[in-house]
Amino acid sequence: MKDSHRSTRFQITAALALGGVVVAGAVVLTTTWKDPKPDPCQAASQSSAAQDGAKLCTALEKAGLPALLGVPKAQTAYGGQMAVPSSTPTDYQEVHVEWIVGQYAVLLSTSKSVTVKPTEQLAAHPAALLSGTSGGHQVNRLEVAWTAAGGGAGIYAVDVMMADGSAMAQSDAGRLERAVAAKVLPGLPEWRAS
Repeated sequence: MKDSHRSTRFQITAALALGGVVVAGAVVLTTTWKDPKPDPCQAASQSSAAQDGAKLCTALEKAGLPALLGVPKAQTAYGGQMAVPSSTPTDYQEVHVEWIVGQYAVLLSTSKSVTVKPTEQLAAHPAALLSGTSGGHQVNRLEVAWTAAGGGAGIYAVDVMMADGSAMAQSDAGRLERAVAAKVLPGLPEWRAS
């Protein structure tokens, strides 16, 4: 994994979670609603980024995040979606979706251009728990390969942070990220058993 790409991913993650300015080139995906009770996971367009963002959003929305994170009475709120464009106008490098769950910010992302350097397994897929900083904020993330064989097909990543930007121990983040990943990832479209 290239350091510059890793740094960009951490910046995007921190910016989403902390409501800051996102690195140049990122596109925030929004939806215009006419319905009085809007569906936050409705795709904003027919683009592949918007469609994949909708799938990630729905997966988080239906995962029972308060129970998974150990805060069963916490309120949840949709935090937003963002895509990082690729060199092809109709494609993307990464899509990120955020939900706020009580004191936590939970981010789920997918990337076609990254591989995992495994340090562990999650649901028989190569995985790695990474740690870094962005804008002075500690960011921890769990990356899991789309396929059980790994091999550069792409990754899903889960980030759990304190929504107010305060520090969170890597061990706590890793435990929560593994719980979310184990529940959510096997139901996502790119997840492959072999």
